[in-house]
Amino acid sequence: IIVHQTDAPDNDAFTPYEIAQYHVNDNDWAGIGYHYVIVDSGQIYLTQKANKISYHASGSNTNSIGVAITGDHRLNNPSIENEDLISKKEYKSLIYLLAKLKEKYNIPYENIIGHNETTTLKSCPNLNMDVVRKDVKKKILVWNIIRVSGVLLGITFVIYGTRKYLN
Repeated sequence: IIVHQTDAPDNDAFTPYEIAQYHVNDNDWAGIGYHYVIVDSGQIYLTQKANKISYHASGSNTNSIGVAITGDHRLNNPSIENEDLISKKEYKSLIYLLAKLKEKYNIPYENIIGHNETTTLKSCPNLNMDVVRKDVKKKILVWNIIRVSGVLLGITFVIYGTRKYLN
């Protein structure tokens, strides 16, 4: 999974359609370069199926999923927290989507990277990707705790229910 930013202000009006128009008309690509786009409001858009090869990271397009967050986050201040660079809704949606994709496709955490961690010379997404990976791990840990708790709760109900019928 490769995380990108659009390098253009969102202003709550930026849509995947506009990104696709730019990619097709200005870059002469076949379509939008990303598989998912997350806008400032936190809305997640599926812009093409994960198995479709797209143009989002030169040298990595055939074996990756491109996820873009809207906005320009080039503050060059490493002390700023990720959630202060993009909206909290957008960041929460990013972590949610990355966790879902990681689980669905069994992707190792170290393969969740920023565009700047590929062979291209880009600063995008201008997020601390170590923190992003840590937050994805936390999200999945919480989901696993909820899953185990639900199973244990179900077992408790079965035991009590069985006991009731045995008495």
